[in-house]
Parts: sequence; structure tokens; C-alpha cells
Amino acid sequence: MTEKPKLKILLFWFLFSVLGVIIIKSIIRPKHLQLSESFEFLQGTLPNFFASAMIFVLAFVYYGAFYRNKNVVHRRIIFAFLFSFLGLTLWEYVQFFMGYPIDYFDILMTAIGNIFTIVIILLLKIK
Repeated sequence: MTEKPKLKILLFWFLFSVLGVIIIKSIIRPKHLQLSESFEFLQGTLPNFFASAMIFVLAFVYYGAFYRNKNVVHRRIIFAFLFSFLGLTLWEYVQFFMGYPIDYFDILMTAIGNIFTIVIILLLKIK
């Protein structure tokens, strides 16, 4: 019962990440706004930041469905990090074979999104 308020905060972070991806990809990008180079960079890479946070939270919360009786926080974090980071990095390489260049900044933002979510989990002291 003591975990529920902490998981609610994690749920809000998940929902904020979902909204971040939706707003950037379906509202901001299609308008082709004249932005500074910094905002252009963020517009291109922030979806990876938010997507990695979303996938991380899902893998962290549903870790118990994959591994029974091993519900230790550091194992959950490692599993969620690998699931999110490797999955999105693999997607970057799949896109390469679809004719798009590999964007290493997307991979970097994926790692930053995962690390940011780890910090949130550690600050919340979720067990």
C-alpha cells in the first residue's frame, strides 16, 4: 500500500511522456515552424527522450510479469533500461535499412531519458 502514491507519480511521468510524444509528433512537427537550431534539435530528439521514458516505466512496472520471485529494484531497473535502450536503439538501426540515416543524437536522448527515469525511481525510493 505504501508504493501506490509513488507508482502514481511514476504513472504521471508516463502520461506526461505520452503527451510529449503526441504533441511533438502530431502538433509541433507538422506546422513546420521556423525555430532556432536548438529548438529544431529538441524537436527532432525529444520524442526519443519521452519514448524511452514510456517504455522504461512500462518495463519497470510489469517486470513481475516476466520474472517471478525476483522483484528487486536494481534488477527491475536493469531490465527496464536494457528493454528500453536496446529496443529503441535497434529501431534506429532498422530505420537505417529503410533508407534513413542513423541519428546518434536520438540514441543519446534515449539514454538520457532512461537515466532521467532511473533518477525519478531512485528519488521515489520504489522497492
